[in-house]
Amino acid sequence: MRFSLFILILFAGAASAQAPDVAWPREAKAPDGTSITVYQPQVERWADNNLSGRAAVSVLAPGAKEPNYGVIELTARTEIDKSSDLVTLSALRITKTSFPGASEQDVQKYVAALRGAVKKDSWRLSAQALQANLAVVQARSKQKTLPVKNDPPPILFRTVPSMLVLVDGEPALRPAKGAVSLWRAINTSGLLLQDGATKTWYLWALDRWWESKALDSGWLVSAAPPAALEQARAALAKEFDPLEGKDADGKPVFEAGVVPQILVATRPTELLQSKGEPKFSPIPGTQLLFMSNSTNDIFMELGTQTYYVLISGRWFSAKALTGPWSFVAGKSLPADFAKIPPEHQMADVLASVSNTPQANEAAIANQIPQTATVQRDVQPTPVAYDGGAPQWKPVDGTPLHYAYNTGVPVIQVDPKTYYMAQNGVWFAGTAPVGPWTVAATVPSVIYTIPPSSPLHYVTYVRVYSSTPTTVFVGYTPGYYGTVLTTDGVVVYGTGYYYPPYIGAVYYGPPYYTYGYGAGFTVGFFFGFAMAGGWHGPCCYGGGGGVYVSHHNNVSINNSYNRWGGKSTSVTGPGGRTASATQVGNTTLAKGAGSNNVYAGRDGNVYRRDDSGSWQQHQKGGGWSDVQKPEQRPSAETRPAGDSRPSRENVQSLDRQAQSRDVGAQRAQDFRSGAGGYQGGGGMRGGGGRGGGRR
Repeated sequence: MRFSLFILILFAGAASAQAPDVAWPREAKAPDGTSITVYQPQVERWADNNLSGRAAVSVLAPGAKEPNYGVIELTARTEIDKSSDLVTLSALRITKTSFPGASEQDVQKYVAALRGAVKKDSWRLSAQALQANLAVVQARSKQKTLPVKNDPPPILFRTVPSMLVLVDGEPALRPAKGAVSLWRAINTSGLLLQDGATKTWYLWALDRWWESKALDSGWLVSAAPPAALEQARAALAKEFDPLEGKDADGKPVFEAGVVPQILVATRPTELLQSKGEPKFSPIPGTQLLFMSNSTNDIFMELGTQTYYVLISGRWFSAKALTGPWSFVAGKSLPADFAKIPPEHQMADVLASVSNTPQANEAAIANQIPQTATVQRDVQPTPVAYDGGAPQWKPVDGTPLHYAYNTGVPVIQVDPKTYYMAQNGVWFAGTAPVGPWTVAATVPSVIYTIPPSSPLHYVTYVRVYSSTPTTVFVGYTPGYYGTVLTTDGVVVYGTGYYYPPYIGAVYYGPPYYTYGYGAGFTVGFFFGFAMAGGWHGPCCYGGGGGVYVSHHNNVSINNSYNRWGGKSTSVTGPGGRTASATQVGNTTLAKGAGSNNVYAGRDGNVYRRDDSGSWQQHQKGGGWSDVQKPEQRPSAETRPAGDSRPSRENVQSLDRQAQSRDVGAQRAQDFRSGAGGYQGGGGMRGGGGRGGGRR
């Protein structure tokens, strides 16, 4: 039978980040004293912002000695706050119920009891627990993959402390504000100046001035920096990355008193470092060694004496640490990488090894959006075009054009139709200068923009639904540069080089695959963090490309925070999320009893005892053991016309139990400050996508 109702009891959880608020099972008392327990839902599908799954339910009537068990199937809309590990479910519907042994009249009573316990129509639960469950049932799902470029960038290796500073092409010099004798290179994140008279280069980094006669070598601490340098630095204030040399936790990456080597490159380049001469340690159960005195992910495979390094989710190999380096496809990576023990300090890289559970989970995380409900009267930041008027370029492989002399993605569909994405929200207008209105629909042709285009990242911003006053929107991590490749692993960046716009001002591409601090941390549900090459008005205090620990777990910035009071149901740090410890006027208990009851895909209810054995609830009451594979008959006899899936087996139930345990542990770790699952293989994170960036 089919029912439509809102049932807070299923997922009622607190908006606060306290572990008890997301514990399972949940229990409520109906007015007649009936006790209803809902066990942790098992997700079957989570796509865009829609979730479907099933949950086991037990109902104990007053005076009854044993509860009746059943399974409910459900669908819901999700609003997702990755940074707080919370998913808010709303518009929930029960699409099917199965209470073996219960009469139709009893089922109606159960539904009425559930309805009576409901006071609100939205609730929160742990995203970590949901995603761990999803990994079990969707690990082999076919998310859209993209062919990317994997040409290795220049890779430098140093055994002494070094800092890499990137310039996006040859320096584009413009008069420096506040100092008439100096010229500033505008196409770099840091403050790079040149003295017009002496042609000496100056760089501000690590709280001091550096100087060199050549851009690419010879950098030394400036003994007597000209006074004009400080005038320029003061005039520019926070318009540059101060290159403080700190990691994602704000800690210095160089020891006190260390004067690092300054390296400057004019194209995307990666820097690998060891603290002194390389030292390698074995990884148990494999023929792999890892460089133990480096924060980079550098390995040696003993059998072939080959070095491997993981950069932006891609593997490269070489016979020497100085190169040359070649890309290694997933199918060609030595099998021992998949054998790295999950508890090993280098296990982060498993997320970048094809067909591992960690890689499968990363793929799932890459399709889960950050969402928000935005009011239709929200107004974007005005679009500025260098020179005053837009200059158009075609979007490869489409009839579209985009304005490339602005830091915002403005797309021309036809001479009277324009779309713009800003902070994860689509806007529509009849002219490239506005006025703009929140878009309730987006032309499908926009979603054909290929990876070779610098505007590809906007294809990850979606409009899900709308009302006369609001639009429900979301973006998946691809908005920050992540891509699921044909190897089945998530990488950072498409590998294409997107030329910047350089005029009176500099507009860099939305992200760089290599260098510029490029990279991501797979915090799994927390998302993939865009590193900020400093070409936009955000992310102060960057490391300037210096190495950072691959154990940092950096969550992405939530673009929807930027809309402030003009959006509702914003789900992110600083957003307008509720802070009550209880949702609605209910009698919900928090984690009442043991969470060891499961809803089978076959409509039956199963439980696991303390020894790990499984039992199935019987229609007449009681429990019977679930047979192991070697105990079951070779073929199962089913009544004619029975289209239900075959009964759950021990292996399937074990996987579901494992996912529930892992999810509960991750939720607990998150709320205790442990930060959840760490992954990503040493790829750097930080920063967010601002409205003023292309």
